[in-house]
Amino acid sequence: YAVDRDKIIDKVLQGQAYGPGTYGITPPTFNTYKVSQIQGYSFDPEKARKLLMEAGYPKGVGFPEVSLLVNSGNSRNNTVAAEIQKQIKEVLGVNITFESLPNGDKFNLQVKGQGHIFRDGWIADYPSPESFLSVFYGEPVPADTGKVSYPNTQRYINAEFDKYYKAGRDARNRDSSYVNFLRAEQILMNDAPLMVLWYE
Repeated sequence: YAVDRDKIIDKVLQGQAYGPGTYGITPPTFNTYKVSQIQGYSFDPEKARKLLMEAGYPKGVGFPEVSLLVNSGNSRNNTVAAEIQKQIKEVLGVNITFESLPNGDKFNLQVKGQGHIFRDGWIADYPSPESFLSVFYGEPVPADTGKVSYPNTQRYINAEFDKYYKAGRDARNRDSSYVNFLRAEQILMNDAPLMVLWYE
């Protein structure tokens, strides 16, 4: 709620992105997969401040510094990270530092869960919402936090999400598959293990 995605797309990226990412993680490219039914997050600074206050950090006081790691070699990543850093500070009073690392170094930290926030992107391996949702499937996530977790680098685990994800994955027809994937995706967005900024 504290990040203005429209501003990032219009002012920082000069319109070079599709969005904003106010629904789920699945882009609006599948004809009968109704992403508009998914309730994601839009810019609502008052709500963001209210939620932070309810969490015990009015105006960000006492909130620990958070790090955002981006992969280097792409000036766009740094520009977007700087804008997110600025917006979070202005809206919530929370400090975010960001560091630009070689992709291999960032990836090694990410799969080991050694960091707060990671810039990431996902391109479908095949034309289905499953390709996006599979990244959050929790059953393969190791219980030992010292072990690598991939592709679910967030180590997101929710039994209800997994139930609907598997029902969608194993469905015998596309309609049934999409109904279950939409349920899984709404659970994912309710839990918010990620911030969707835009769709490529």
